[in-house]
Amino acid sequence: MKKIVMLMLLSIASFASAKDIKITDVITQDDFKDFAKEFGSALLFNPMAPAEPLGIIGFDVSLETTITDISSDEDFWKKLVDDNDPFSYLPVPRLHVQKGLPFNIDVGAMYSAVPDTNIQLWGIEAKYAILEGSTLTPALSVRASYTQLQGVDDIDINTQSLDMLISKGFLMLTPYAGVSLTRVNASENSSLVTLDDVNETGYRGLAGLQFSPFPLLIINGEISQGETTQYGLKIGLRF
Repeated sequence: MKKIVMLMLLSIASFASAKDIKITDVITQDDFKDFAKEFGSALLFNPMAPAEPLGIIGFDVSLETTITDISSDEDFWKKLVDDNDPFSYLPVPRLHVQKGLPFNIDVGAMYSAVPDTNIQLWGIEAKYAILEGSTLTPALSVRASYTQLQGVDDIDINTQSLDMLISKGFLMLTPYAGVSLTRVNASENSSLVTLDDVNETGYRGLAGLQFSPFPLLIINGEISQGETTQYGLKIGLRF
């Protein structure tokens, strides 16, 4: 958790100049594929919540940030940022809202606008709890999500993910873990190059911990490992 917080603070301090995503030089098909896989991973709609359902009257609203460890020293990143100096870690802050529905179903949406970049992002999710969980048994759920990149003229990207999550609460703590099947679809719209679309399927594992120090308040840390390593931090209200 300490490492996650430090990365969040470093990412805020790094916003010194605009770093718009833009194709600034000729890139190869392989470069575009590598970029799409890493950038697409940063745009995935991470769960940032345990497997247990919210319940019919349940509601969760939070501010979150995910930090993705990208290959910033690679040429394809330098050629796809307008100042040719990409972040070492790509931060994506977002507003995330979830609502509980009948039959152990939760739905949610998120929106992100990364400061000092042209990156805007929205996403939707739906989660079904196969097992609600109890004082003795864990919760088990399946979750589907979709995101769409906006604000970037040269590149179109959307992502999908299918997650299997398990969690078990202990007093104020709820650890959880999961595995994901992910999909990144990318195309370019630049006059500098003509490249084929990229459609990449991947896998990742994730683990997180939700902490509820006071009624309604939740603090959540999450780490995932797949095409890239990601760290997440969430602060919100859950009731």
